[in-house]
Amino acid sequence: MPQILNCSEYANDDEVHYLTTLLLYHLVERCGGQLQFSAQDVRQMRESLSSKMVQIQLGNDVKLRIIDRVPELQ
Repeated sequence: MPQILNCSEYANDDEVHYLTTLLLYHLVERCGGQLQFSAQDVRQMRESLSSKMVQIQLGNDVKLRIIDRVPELQ
């Protein structure tokens, strides 16, 4: 089951995965070139993502949000 919900009519899923990676690089750059987290943080994020998913919307801007999974996708 995908972790990314593509809400765009402008991009296919491969392009959305690529844009998500670019957004991650953009975030790291804006945070001074480094993000750091622990193994415990990773476990907590993975547990949280079982009930959440990433939503991406493309238009003039790229919007990336973490949302609750709708029941039929859980």
